[in-house]
Amino acid sequence: MAAGESKVVVIGSGVGGAACAALLALEGFEVTLLERNDFPGGKAASFERDGFVYDTGVHAVGSGDKGPLGDISRKVDAGLEWALVGGNRICLGNKVANYPLDFASDESIRKIIEGIGVLPENRDDCYVCFKELSTMKPASEMEVLDKMPLKDYVSQFTDDFQFHQMINATCGMLIVVTYFTGSTGEFIYCFAGMAQNASLSYPKGGMGSIAKTYLAALERLGGSIEYSRPVEKILLENGRVVGVEAKGRIEADIVVSNMGLQPTAKMIADHLPVDYFEKVMKLRSSYGAVSVKYALDAEVVPYPMTLWIPDINDREALEKYVGIMYPVPSIPDPGLAPEGCQLVLAGAVLSADPKQKELNQQILDRIEATMQMLHPGIEDHIVWKLRTDVEYTSSISGRHLGEVIGISQDYRQVGNNRPDPRMPLGGLYVVGADAGGRGIGTEMAAESALAVSQMVMEDVMGQAKDLEV
Repeated sequence: MAAGESKVVVIGSGVGGAACAALLALEGFEVTLLERNDFPGGKAASFERDGFVYDTGVHAVGSGDKGPLGDISRKVDAGLEWALVGGNRICLGNKVANYPLDFASDESIRKIIEGIGVLPENRDDCYVCFKELSTMKPASEMEVLDKMPLKDYVSQFTDDFQFHQMINATCGMLIVVTYFTGSTGEFIYCFAGMAQNASLSYPKGGMGSIAKTYLAALERLGGSIEYSRPVEKILLENGRVVGVEAKGRIEADIVVSNMGLQPTAKMIADHLPVDYFEKVMKLRSSYGAVSVKYALDAEVVPYPMTLWIPDINDREALEKYVGIMYPVPSIPDPGLAPEGCQLVLAGAVLSADPKQKELNQQILDRIEATMQMLHPGIEDHIVWKLRTDVEYTSSISGRHLGEVIGISQDYRQVGNNRPDPRMPLGGLYVVGADAGGRGIGTEMAAESALAVSQMVMEDVMGQAKDLEV
């Protein structure tokens, strides 16, 4: 069976699904993408309200055009455009350090270490640790570091409290778990990649532009997209996919699911080996996030992105405020807000549990208190304000609350084996941030799309050779 003779159904238009669909169409497959919502993008969608374009989550892209998202755009000629995000800050209480794009240069490292309040006698050790964390390692060494908690790795170099605070906060921002459970190898892959590329970016037009540009390429390459068409069932015969049920039967030789690994496994549980299904269901999701979106009638926040952590020695700050990341995407991309206005996205990472509604609301209250404390005039300039928690994310995605865990889902903690995008059924693959790749958020989804599209090609070519024999 050649690519041109193979029918592919892609379930979901998140970054991974949209990218994989476009890549397979480029290779000559007959591709149909089915999206349950009436909008594209999944957990990386964007919406417009009163002239402001805002995202479902709180995002920035670690390597921008120099990373896998840019690679895919060039492959399928999607024309995805980027704006660099420079002049960022990390704040530990009243200690402030600027995080330039070249944050791993010797001068930048020393300024960051001094800025966050590392004790003078600890600065040389912290410099060495920072340098090691921002340098990619050989595969054999990364394999060992994958199994080491980041806190243990940092503790080999220093016990400086401020430095540990900074690394823990950065770990939460990059891989959405604390450094107590975050893998050193995963952290280095993300952190060193950012350092090497010096290209922290925001996609012009909002995060939703990523999926939109890929889907436009998909249609140009002959593929089709059907919105408001949820997949109810993946159809299998003799251990191989034959199509999907989605308001009618659609025949397919290959099915690529961007629904998430666990939701996909649940849909076909009766067809999966018991040990495989149990292993998948034991995987722990990364943390989720809640956020407050601010549409402002003035330029209130002067910094494009800030990571702010309260001084934990200040009990009052601990009780009133919460550590947050708040990018201002309208600074790198002014088109996201009306002239003279500003869009601010303030988010906090927390343990992902859709049942903890009361805690989610408390954290949202504390985000607002934190923003008022850091930028006292912000409430005076609100055009509109949107609080987004797990329930909000589920409502816009059309999913049941229990199927949505925050706005991030992957399996990168220490001790978790990466899933295999090839499910143990012929012609069935999973794609997306939880499909076994490396990277930061959407870049992880892009890496999986590149990998899955290559796997599909290899498998189809292998079948063709078998038929010839």
